[in-house]
Amino acid sequence: MPEVRKCMRLWRGIAKLPILAARWTGCAVAVALYTATALAQPPAVAQLASIPSAARAEPSSRQVSFPARPLRMIVPFPAGGVADAIARLLAERLSQRLGVPVEVDNRPGASGTMAGDLVAKASSDGHTLLFHQANMLIQPGLEPVPYDVTRDFTPVARVAATPLFLVIDGHLPMTTPQQWVTAVRSNPASYSYGYGQAGSPAHLYAEYAVRGMPTSVPLVVAKGESAVVQEMLAGRISACFCSWAAVQTHVRSGALKILGVTGPVRSPLSPQVPTLQETGMEGYGALAWYGVMAPAKTPRAIVARLATELDGVTNERGVQAQLMAAGLTPVRDSPDAFATAIRSESVQWQAILRQTGPRAEP
Repeated sequence: MPEVRKCMRLWRGIAKLPILAARWTGCAVAVALYTATALAQPPAVAQLASIPSAARAEPSSRQVSFPARPLRMIVPFPAGGVADAIARLLAERLSQRLGVPVEVDNRPGASGTMAGDLVAKASSDGHTLLFHQANMLIQPGLEPVPYDVTRDFTPVARVAATPLFLVIDGHLPMTTPQQWVTAVRSNPASYSYGYGQAGSPAHLYAEYAVRGMPTSVPLVVAKGESAVVQEMLAGRISACFCSWAAVQTHVRSGALKILGVTGPVRSPLSPQVPTLQETGMEGYGALAWYGVMAPAKTPRAIVARLATELDGVTNERGVQAQLMAAGLTPVRDSPDAFATAIRSESVQWQAILRQTGPRAEP
């Protein structure tokens, strides 16, 4: 994969920065597909990759006293939602493994940037953590943010991935992604995409899906993913990129229809659904995810300890069952793998934003 190698050289400072836009976009998609493929490794490989490289590199003679007091996990979501439930599940299990309380501190607002800024400015002693999602890689392309994701944070581990399914109104006759694309291109004003949160992977994939089409293809924003689904059931939205948890009941009833799923491999949540990549639709390799970060310059030994404990948490059968029940796929991750995903997926999302350009709300 030459484009992947070029991007890796760029990030390591070997290649020159100026790249033509077309090559940059191709590079973004190639590396995103490469990273997403690594995320979906077979269990044996994933387990090997889950051993934090920081732990291997840290000299055994250096001892770090951690934890020295209770931890605080900053969560940019309100209490009561799926993300908050995951954060509290992690905090409970981490508390048991670390032997100190892990407090969940909900700091919603400003599209997650308030929570991110709080952690970016926190002490780098490992006692303040950020639980965030892939949206934080998209937000800098939409508005100014008070931090740099790659500079101001230390990746610890992703804990769960959310494959997004391309879902259409069940009454429509299309059964494949190609049939859907042909219909939309033929009569763009008759179809629409909905999404529930600006700056989310579902939003950008909707933007990406209509690239090059007439601007009369409406993109409709609703108040959350559940609202998008209700609008689809009412016939006011034709399609969306939604999570399995949001659509599974309506897919089983026939009210909605799934055409494909994002990511490089089929989702265990619905293994009979082909990936969009399988059907010839490139550029949908990145997955939405939830992960844990620490402030920049957090000692490698502390990051390694946290990554090891999080790996143990996501390997618990009870935790895996709860994640799957919420429509998520458990991820066993290392700091290095998470850092690579952040770099590659940031490139993909920002390339999509540049490609689609600003778009007025309908």
